[in-house]
Amino acid sequence: MTLVLVNISLGALCVFGLLFIMAPNALAAEKDELASAQNLLIQVQSAIERARIAAGQDQIEPHQRYFFDYPRATTDLDAIHTGIDRYLQPSRAQPRVYSGITGIYRAEKIPE
Repeated sequence: MTLVLVNISLGALCVFGLLFIMAPNALAAEKDELASAQNLLIQVQSAIERARIAAGQDQIEPHQRYFFDYPRATTDLDAIHTGIDRYLQPSRAQPRVYSGITGIYRAEKIPE
């Protein structure tokens, strides 16, 4: 019975240790993938701009019923790119470790 408990505890400790070791790697992998997604978004934005120029769609003709909304697509891609950028590089410092408060606010006046 003791051997089984030792094996379970050792197994749990190994799993916890692996999670502790792997967590920074997972975060780095996420940031790498998001940076890759940003590069792909830049390529998509370039392709959309080339398509807009090729279509000659600077102004929508009144008789056209359907058209691709290039400005809206560009705005949406910019919003996605900005969101990823804000996540990867926050504009403010990350929260510091909480140092606690004393809770003691009464002080004695020193006699003169």
